[in-house]
Amino acid sequence: MRANRRTEDGRVVPTTPEEFAAGQRARLFQEGGPGAPEATNPRKRLDVALTGEATAGHTVRLAVLGPFLANLQESVHSVAQALTGRPTTHAAIPKNIRDVTTLSAAALFPSSFGVALYGPEVSEATEGGEHLFPDPTEAVLDDAINTVLDVVDLSESAGLSDDGLAEELVPLGQRAMKHIGALTAGLTEAQIGLKVAWHPKQGRVRQSVWTPDGARRVRDLCEQSEFSSGAPMTLTGWLGSASALRGTVEIRTDNGEIIRAKTDEAITRSLRSHFGNLVRAEVEVTVVRAAGGRERRNYAVISLHSLDPDTPGST
Repeated sequence: MRANRRTEDGRVVPTTPEEFAAGQRARLFQEGGPGAPEATNPRKRLDVALTGEATAGHTVRLAVLGPFLANLQESVHSVAQALTGRPTTHAAIPKNIRDVTTLSAAALFPSSFGVALYGPEVSEATEGGEHLFPDPTEAVLDDAINTVLDVVDLSESAGLSDDGLAEELVPLGQRAMKHIGALTAGLTEAQIGLKVAWHPKQGRVRQSVWTPDGARRVRDLCEQSEFSSGAPMTLTGWLGSASALRGTVEIRTDNGEIIRAKTDEAITRSLRSHFGNLVRAEVEVTVVRAAGGRERRNYAVISLHSLDPDTPGST
């Protein structure tokens, strides 16, 4: 009978939900196997398999699935903004960042329940004007997804304190932590875990597993962190390094302290002219207090000016 269940090319046709789910699980974690429809024009893909009792029978409630997908998308958008420049708390995320990090659901499959999410086509992402990034789809979405998966992996590290997790989350800023907190709240309340496989255009597939306990660690850290604006400060020092792609600078002060700060798009465009110079920077400080009272500081450059090191008062 099993022979009658094969297609002309020899593949076995599943006849039960269990067989179908097993086949889809194998496909989900296969590293770019042959015959994939996107092989001739590959798009980045994030395969997400929801696990747990809430997915019994290969179904999941829309009240769980809808917010999960929305919170996942907003988490990716906000992490991308944090990685590419100065993150905002209330203002809209720039359209160019949203365009290159938009995910689209292209297929649903039980695994116990799974969804395949695709990154944008290059034509979709670049349509409509110039962008800050020379090739938007090649780095921004990869960096955002990999940062989210870094958070996943850190939260699943047995015996590790929350300090490493906080060091990964806090620099992303208040907006990203709010959306990641909402994402993990939905998972923990529904007692759902995740199996995730990220398929970049090039390189190896990255796989991560997120349990409800790991998601709860992230949720607690996000919800218990308090953000407050500190007094603006003026820094004078040498601009030791700068990244136009990530929108970051490092300023080494006279006492040897290295301040790492975010820059907005306008300042990012001018970083080349300041590299290696003595600079004066007006910096906005955000103080983050985590559970237990430990404080961390995020810095954002408001203005940046090169100085003549021979001018009195410039150091």
